[in-house]
Amino acid sequence: MQLTTLSSSGEQAHPYRIEGALATSDVVGDRLILVSLQGKASAHSLTTGKTLWTRPVGVKVPSQNTMPGLATPVASAGQGIVYFFSPTGDLSGLDLRTGEQVWRGHVDTGKPRPGFGDSPQLLRYDDVLVA
Repeated sequence: MQLTTLSSSGEQAHPYRIEGALATSDVVGDRLILVSLQGKASAHSLTTGKTLWTRPVGVKVPSQNTMPGLATPVASAGQGIVYFFSPTGDLSGLDLRTGEQVWRGHVDTGKPRPGFGDSPQLLRYDDVLVA
């Protein structure tokens, strides 16, 4: 996967690459957060184009052929944490600056149902996470 940012003048700024298949991604402030199917999260600066950190995401990442997948990452700039949520209810919080895991949690998502289930969603309202 390659993502290229463009400046306001329309010029190419920095390309980004991830090795292997992508599980999920999101732009958080001035950072691109990527999660690979191998369970690694990485943060890339949209300003400099540099990789800031790569660490284990802290939750089990479903395989590419499994539905549902990992929820889109959610960040709290005030707390400096990016959160990840798996379909099994596991939550992980990584420091936006270093990638160090600073928080873990679990939400009871109920019994798994046969077939394709609903994709997990994680939302932030002020400093409250809604799963």
